[in-house]
Amino acid sequence: MRNEMVVSISSVIARIKNVLTQTMDLDGIWIQGEISNLTKHRSGHYYFSLKDKSGEMSCVMFSSYVSRLNFNVEEGMRVLVSGSINVYEQRGSLQLVIRQMKQDGLGDLYLEFEKRKQDLLRAGYFDESHKKAKPDYIENIGVVTGAQAAALQDVLSTIQRRWPMMKVTLYPSLVQGSFAPKSLIQSLKEADTHNHDALLIVRGGGSFEDLFCFNDVQLVKTIYSLNTYIVSGVGHEVDTTLCDLVCDHRSATPTAAAQWVTLDQYEVMTQVLKDRELLRQNMSMILNHNKLKLDSYKNHPYLKEPKSFIIEKQLKLDGYNTQIEHALELELQKKNVIKNYTQQMHLRMMNIVKVQENKLSMVPEKLRSNMQVLLQNSRHSLQKNCALLDAYSPLKVLSRGYSISKIEDKVIKHVKDVARDDIMVTRVNDGVITSCVVSTKEE
Repeated sequence: MRNEMVVSISSVIARIKNVLTQTMDLDGIWIQGEISNLTKHRSGHYYFSLKDKSGEMSCVMFSSYVSRLNFNVEEGMRVLVSGSINVYEQRGSLQLVIRQMKQDGLGDLYLEFEKRKQDLLRAGYFDESHKKAKPDYIENIGVVTGAQAAALQDVLSTIQRRWPMMKVTLYPSLVQGSFAPKSLIQSLKEADTHNHDALLIVRGGGSFEDLFCFNDVQLVKTIYSLNTYIVSGVGHEVDTTLCDLVCDHRSATPTAAAQWVTLDQYEVMTQVLKDRELLRQNMSMILNHNKLKLDSYKNHPYLKEPKSFIIEKQLKLDGYNTQIEHALELELQKKNVIKNYTQQMHLRMMNIVKVQENKLSMVPEKLRSNMQVLLQNSRHSLQKNCALLDAYSPLKVLSRGYSISKIEDKVIKHVKDVARDDIMVTRVNDGVITSCVVSTKEE
């Protein structure tokens, strides 16, 4: 053992880490795999395994790189990643530190789809306020789809079953491939000029790549600018395209789109029969009611003898005239009574004014006399009070030989109030004496 080298496990792991990081260069390499055991830590770091059919490797993606992702990472997602090899020294495990990640295969299309969706959303192309209301009655539609497409047959068979009198015009277009957007735009613009009640854009189900032509930006802008009410029915229920989002109404399938713009002839016939029966009942009620009114008019006494109606009204009118004349006479009497009351009130007021004027003329003399009495009484009272104040004044007392002593503004009344060496201030009649207490004696 003396000639053998002994090292710690941490030294071995550190050596392995050093060798791997210096010799294993993964720059420019994209590693393909499926995400497994995904953990999104509260710190923002992602921990997961990347695996394929025969291998699996631990991975970590720190929050600073996670924040740069433009899609949601989910369990089981196939991705392409790039980064570097590292050794987690505490466990001695191999680990892939990921700096970039993108979706594999269709992931680029999904990213492009999301980018276009967000751009158009911010620009307002999907706003509900711009969408047109469904017409009350639709009898003339245009269908934009492939001439041989199964979706066209679904639409036509649905219309034939539900509302065969519908007028349908086909505007054939490509619905798959790179030339499809331009073809769809041309067909839509042409159909918009023919005053249809509604336009249907339909296509059967397919892969995300097959339906990607309905995510064309110019196609979305064209649909946004059209004047006709537009219904989309592209793909299956799980498929959603940008065309669906900009149209005035989105149906899950071509069949659903045809159902949306058509009435059910059997339901309409049933409703017509109900309305006809209701109309018949209402008309019967109206006729019966008017018949009763007519019978009552025929039996009315005034209609049988119109002159008696006139004579009765004349008698009432004469009675009203007599009442008016009597009421007028009463009003004249009341007017005369009011006139007499007014004259009497005027005379009374004149007498009252004269009496008050006489009383008022006597007021100044009485006021003068009362003020003199009051002034004399007040003068006597003032003199009396002054005499009392002078008699009780402390200065009067001091003038008779008395004095007032204080220590710190406290009047001394007893010997006990004074101590030796206190400074005492004594007030006499003509001034103030300040003294120091030498001794006190109680008597």
